[in-house]
Parts: sequence; structure tokens; C-alpha cells
Amino acid sequence: MQKTSTLVSTILKTTTNKQQTNNFVDEPEPSDSIIQNILNYSKSLTIQKSKSVGFIEVVAS
Repeated sequence: MQKTSTLVSTILKTTTNKQQTNNFVDEPEPSDSIIQNILNYSKSLTIQKSKSVGFIEVVAS
């Protein structure tokens, strides 16, 4: 039977996976102003169903 992996390759793969997982923790969070912009957009967005064109999206500003 042929070997498909070695101890060294398994350790390298594990180390690489741990490094990739740690990158998610280091990513910055969105600022408060970005969150407020998204919330304000969602409050002003209206989507209505239309018989002729499907849906109409209106942003009231």
C-alpha cells in the first residue's frame, strides 16, 4: 500500500490550518459609522411587488 501522507506533511497542514483560523480573529470590525449607515439604509429601503416588473426597490432619502 502506498503512503499518502507523512507525519511532517500532517503537521504542516495542521499548522497552516491554525494560522488561517487565527486570521479571522485579527480582522478589524466595522466602525460605528459604517453600522449606522447600513441601518439607516435598511430603514429607508422599501421593496414592493409589482404585477408587471416583479419587484420595485425604492430608497427614500
